[in-house]
Amino acid sequence: MPLQPLISFQEEFLSGNPIRKEYIHFSEINCHDLDVWIGRISRTVSLEFLHEILFTILNELLVNACKANAKRVFFKERGLNIHLETDYSKGIPMFKDAFGHNRKSIFALLDHSSYQISLEAQNFPNFIEFKVRNNAKILNEEKNRIEIRVQSSSKYKNINDAYKESVDNEESSGLGIVLIHILLRNSGLKNQFFELITMDDYTEVIIRIPKLLIPLEQQNQIRSLLLKEVDGLPPLSPQIQKLIQLSKDKDVDWPKLAAEVQKEPAITAEVLKIANAAFFGGHTKVTLVVDALKRIGLKNIETIFLALGARKIMNSRYAKQKSVWAHSFKTSLYSRFLGQSVHDFVRYSEIAPICGLLHDLGRMVLLSLDLSIIQQIRVLRSDEANEISEWVEEFTLGITHSDIGYLIAKKWNFPEEVIDVIRYHHKPWQCKSSNLSICKMIYVSDILANTNRGKGNYYTIEPEILENFGIQSETEFRSLLERFKNKFEEHKDEFEELFN
Repeated sequence: MPLQPLISFQEEFLSGNPIRKEYIHFSEINCHDLDVWIGRISRTVSLEFLHEILFTILNELLVNACKANAKRVFFKERGLNIHLETDYSKGIPMFKDAFGHNRKSIFALLDHSSYQISLEAQNFPNFIEFKVRNNAKILNEEKNRIEIRVQSSSKYKNINDAYKESVDNEESSGLGIVLIHILLRNSGLKNQFFELITMDDYTEVIIRIPKLLIPLEQQNQIRSLLLKEVDGLPPLSPQIQKLIQLSKDKDVDWPKLAAEVQKEPAITAEVLKIANAAFFGGHTKVTLVVDALKRIGLKNIETIFLALGARKIMNSRYAKQKSVWAHSFKTSLYSRFLGQSVHDFVRYSEIAPICGLLHDLGRMVLLSLDLSIIQQIRVLRSDEANEISEWVEEFTLGITHSDIGYLIAKKWNFPEEVIDVIRYHHKPWQCKSSNLSICKMIYVSDILANTNRGKGNYYTIEPEILENFGIQSETEFRSLLERFKNKFEEHKDEFEELFN
């Protein structure tokens, strides 16, 4: 079945209309489709950090619903009454064996039965609701097993503990049910998020994901602190501002611009270093600033000055930025590789890398949050882990690093292409300007650069965007990633020196 266009999918979901999927049976062959569907929903409502968890939960519930239906057709085919305790005890070992080793035959029985499974998602003002239903009444044995898993979730302090102890088996580990209880228990909701409905003709599990993890008043207080931090950032230095102004002139006076650069030894050194790097095709060394500026090019030089000015301020103000610059640097290079690899994006292979260097400016401010505030978030969420996911932090705070970066970029009068990349690098489909292609490049490059940190994979990228780069399968994605990784390692030292 063709994938619904992204914009119409999002509009339909945000309107509050339920969106629905139906299955006769569910197995690993349905996982890719489910992953894409969940990805689209999570991206639509800015719950990207829940993508993997939601997939685990819904996959678990769908597999369990499939097993429940399969159990009934299997018992009927064997002439056993599933509601009789003696028949159940006799038939369940046979069913486990058949489901584990001869699943196709059971699925064939389901294909000719009236049993089915439905998955529904609906957007509400304060939460997202998922419903998994199968048209069979739950057995007491099945209901007891669910209740045991719900109770077992209380012994885990966090999601990591549940993952570590989960073990797959033919009856399923119940990890999805445990995960949803941990996640939403830590958000302060204990009785509203999981509901089991049993009727004579169907069984339904309802999962509700809240849109607020901490009280709105406290969220607004933390948001205000972040906005105050942005307001407190100093302007770019007068010399940087003058250089930017000169570089805006289409009929730039190169000797005059070079003379202004040379007034600042640090800027002079940076310009020469950049011009002589492979990044700008520096095969022969230039020693004159005017030649260096011409090599960098008029369309790049303004953003280079911006990057130098921004880096000086951010590094002097914040202490924990090494990892952010390292990721930005990697994203920058990956966007260059991407532009060189895909014909339609070659024209952006110089400007995209510079935008990539600045795309995460907002994260630096987010990471500057006072440790006592971070501890407060942990207490409010009952999260005792040493690390808090950056996505969870942003979701909890109610403001993303893209929002913060956008405010910084506007404050410092960045060019529109840089502002758009900072604002839309996680949601390029929202960009309505001519900078859409650059936003798409940084979106894909950012996720590619994050794969080594476990923060992205083929399924977390919007399929429509992947198609723009000729990526139609996970195999093609992995092949591209491997090429980029090798290329990055090959030139890493050179490029790290360039932006250190």
